[in-house]
Amino acid sequence: MAIKVQLAVDMTCQSCVDDITQVLSDVPGIQSLNISLPEKRVVVEGNAGPSAILKALKSSGRSAVIRGTGSTAEGTTGAAVCILEQKTPPYTRGLVRFVQISTDTCFVDISVNGVSDGTHRASIRECGDLSDVPGSCGGVWQGASEVGAAGELGELVVRDGWGEACFETGQFAVWDIIGRSVVVSGESSGSGISSGVLAGVVARSAGLFENDKLVCACSGNTVWTEQRLVDQGRLL
Repeated sequence: MAIKVQLAVDMTCQSCVDDITQVLSDVPGIQSLNISLPEKRVVVEGNAGPSAILKALKSSGRSAVIRGTGSTAEGTTGAAVCILEQKTPPYTRGLVRFVQISTDTCFVDISVNGVSDGTHRASIRECGDLSDVPGSCGGVWQGASEVGAAGELGELVVRDGWGEACFETGQFAVWDIIGRSVVVSGESSGSGISSGVLAGVVARSAGLFENDKLVCACSGNTVWTEQRLVDQGRLL
C-alpha cells in the first residue's frame, strides 16, 4: 500500500523544479511525483518514508516542510505526528509520523538527528505526561495485542547522529494512540531526557491538502523560516 506525502518547498523557477525532480529521483520507493511551482507544492506517492523524502530535499539545500500525509486507499483517513525532544537545546531531535494506510494497517516513520550513535529503542507509552520522562509516561502501551506489547516500535540504529526507520504494523490504528507519548532511548541511557531519552506526545496531524498555510500568522515568518528555526532548536 502506498502513501502520499505533501510538502511545501521553497522554489521560484523551473530550474528549482528540475533540481527537486533530480534529487527525489534518487530516493528509493518513490512511484510518482507531482510538483506545482505556483503553489510551491510537492506531492510524492510511493513507499518511501516521509523522513527520507524530507532529508533528500534538505541535503540539496532546499527548505521544505511536510504539510500533510495520507493513504492512497479510498476512504482511509488518519495521520498523527510526535515531536521528539530533549530538555536541553537544541530541543527538537526527531519526529515520528503515523499514517493510517488501510483500516487495519498503520505506516510508521521514525527519524532522529544529532543523537548518540548506537542502538536505540522506541515505544509508545501509556500516558502523554512529559513532566518526568520516562517515568511519567507510564509503561509500554499494551493495546489489544495478543503477541507482545502493541506499543513496541522496535530498534533504531543511529550512525553519524542520524537514524531512521519506517514500517507497517497492524498492532494499532492512529486513533488508538492520540494523546499517548513516544519514548526513544539508547540501551545504556539513564532514566531522564537529560541522559539521552527523547520523548513527545502523539497529536493528530494534517492530512493531504488540509494545510496550505505559507506564512505563520504569529510571527509573520514563512513556513520555511519557521522550519529553519526548528532545525536550529530555537522553536518547538
